[in-house]
This record gives sequence, structure tokens and C-alpha cells, in this order.
Amino acid sequence: SLKFAKSITLMKGEGSYGIINSVKSDKILNLKSSNTSVATVKNVQFRGDHSIAIKGNKQGTTTVSFTIQRKNGKKYSFKSKISVYNYTNPLNKCVVGKKDYKKQLDKKNTVTVSSSSPKKGKINITAKKGYKIEAIYYSEYGTGVQKKIKNGSSITLDSQHYLQIIYKDTRKNYSYAVSLYGSL
Repeated sequence: SLKFAKSITLMKGEGSYGIINSVKSDKILNLKSSNTSVATVKNVQFRGDHSIAIKGNKQGTTTVSFTIQRKNGKKYSFKSKISVYNYTNPLNKCVVGKKDYKKQLDKKNTVTVSSSSPKKGKINITAKKGYKIEAIYYSEYGTGVQKKIKNGSSITLDSQHYLQIIYKDTRKNYSYAVSLYGSL
């Protein structure tokens, strides 16, 4: 059956959220955001299915709603609460091997590790006051296979793997992720 997240947390900027089990022949009807100053939405097709691109314009909340009409005429309605936040780096330290990526994470929540940087080594990650690290995942590109790992684990960031750190903002009570992507 068709599924779409009932609530989404995103940082200011753009994210794309898939409609699970949608197909190319589905029609997206009445796609709208209840507060376009907080977030705007558009339908995007990706590899034969549908996703909703959500652009967070400013901190706040809005409701995204839409209807999917199947080829047989049957309709399914969806509503999702969208919470938009301004990104702040939650980490004091984000070390892989000998390199600390904290400064790069001050600017945005994803960093691609350059091929000249050390890509192999132990991880050492600490959160700033007001944030808590909930989980660290070592993930595989393509397959999406995630392995939960402990701080201090040895990893290799390459074209096959990336590191995802799930954190909680304990003051605003939301969870989000920062990621280090391996490169060739």
C-alpha cells in the first residue's frame, strides 16, 4: 500500500521524501503546504516513482497535504506535519583517524571526505551541550545496509561507505542526522 511520512523534520533548505509504493502512472493531486512561508512543495519523479520535494524556507511548522489517484481511479489522501529548523552543528568533535570534520559540519550537515584526507581510522565523536548522540551508523551506498557502530570503532570512508550520526536536540526535542560521505 501507499505510504508517506506522517511527520518530517528538516533543516532550512531542500529535501526529497519518497511516496512508498508509488508508480509512474499515479497522479499527484492538490499538493500544497498550509504555510508557504515555512515550506514549499513540488512533485518530482525519481526512477519511476513519485517523491515530494520540500523546500524549508524558514524555521516553523506547516502541513503538507496531497492526494494520489491510481490508474484505476482509486484515491488516497496524505497529510504530513513538517517542522523546519535552522541548522546548527551539534558536534564538538567529529574525528575520523587524525582528521576532525567539525569545522566543515559548522556550515552544513553533510560533508564529503576528499580523497586526500585520511579516510580510514577510528571515530571519535562528541556532542555539544544541549545535544545527545543517539546512534552512529556505518552505511553502504546503493544497498542501504546500515550497521550500528560504537564511538571508537574503526571505519573506512570510501566510494562504498558513509557515516551517519543521529543526534537529538534536547532543548527543541527533535532528532536529525549529520553525515560524512566517502569519495573515490
